Amino acid sequence: MAPKRSLGKPDPFAGMPPDMQNVFQKVLSTYNKKDYNGDPMSLMHHLSTQDPADVEALLSAVAGSKTSDDRLSTFNYKKVPVRKDSFWVMQLSPMGFQGKDPQDYREEYFPGSTPVFSIFIYDDRDQFLVQEMVPPGMPSSDFVLKALKHAITSPLPPNRPCAPSLLVIAYKLSPHVDALRPFLDSLPAPFSWRLETPEEAEGVGSGVHKLNVKGIAKATKRAEEEKRLGNEAIGRKDRTAAVKHYTEAYEFLADAIAQNPSDEEKRDIKRAMAICLANRAAAWLMEGDGQDAKKALADAERATTFDENYGKAYYRQAKAQQLLGARESSIDVLTTALKRPSLASDKGLNDALPEELRGLCRRLFVDKYGDLRARDITEFVQRADAHVKKTLGPEFSATTV
Repeated sequence: MAPKRSLGKPDPFAGMPPDMQNVFQKVLSTYNKKDYNGDPMSLMHHLSTQDPADVEALLSAVAGSKTSDDRLSTFNYKKVPVRKDSFWVMQLSPMGFQGKDPQDYREEYFPGSTPVFSIFIYDDRDQFLVQEMVPPGMPSSDFVLKALKHAITSPLPPNRPCAPSLLVIAYKLSPHVDALRPFLDSLPAPFSWRLETPEEAEGVGSGVHKLNVKGIAKATKRAEEEKRLGNEAIGRKDRTAAVKHYTEAYEFLADAIAQNPSDEEKRDIKRAMAICLANRAAAWLMEGDGQDAKKALADAERATTFDENYGKAYYRQAKAQQLLGARESSIDVLTTALKRPSLASDKGLNDALPEELRGLCRRLFVDKYGDLRARDITEFVQRADAHVKKTLGPEFSATTV
């Protein structure tokens, strides 16, 4: 008697090339599936914690599968399974602009740049089947056809090779329809296809946007939870846990900002990224084993690139500079920040600056083993004294502070 076969869920690795199957199984063997909860980003963060060699092998396998012309040319498309009552959308999405130097990539147009696009194919279950980055400029018909074949033969896991009942091709790809028609008409029934109408373009064209909205919401929610856990770790002075949670929060936010948020969403996400980096800087600045002023300074400086009006980022830069013995740089950071109209009344910065100035004055004019170079320059001492009185109050003096 033949052995009974399982009637459970289908094997998610079925249909994968052996090299991809092996690395997927190795990397996923340590993945806690209960953390998935329908959120593919949790898997991405799991990958970030794995052995880089395994991840590189995984990416190489994926890349190898995507670029296998042999598989595309030998696959029997006339007998491909057709998933009933399903539809795919094939969309061309702008990704930014690239200069003559391939490393010069920007979101906005700049002189001499070429637009960059990506072809997305996604289905009625909100799953991406393929994403192909188009070489700078508009895609060729051959490139579009190859992307479609990839979606059928080698879709992103855990999808398996198949065709949909209906393929809707974005109106922006209409110049390629004549070149695609012979292949599309050769696929088996009940497969059908059509070009979206101009009236549908906005609705269907927003399909990727709708998926992005979901992805942004999930990522920001996960980031907020990780930030909360980081704050709790700071409260109990657990530097290691705080750094871990703030790092994961930042990475979730980086995922969110990569999904084409609106301008308002992007501003909110960037501010949250600044907060996570400044908070991680605070973790590095905590006293005790593992304190690292250089890492704190790097995080705090980067925080201001996301939100130049976030006062705590400047404050933590100043604290890091102080720990590194660069008190003049610490003062420069504080004064630069306080010159910004939005930060002029920031209490933390205004409280920190006098302390930094007092420390500088002690080193220049009071401490026995401080900086002795300018103590005998009468004019300098008088000018410094005048600045101290102006900044700290008339009761203070540079030589007695």
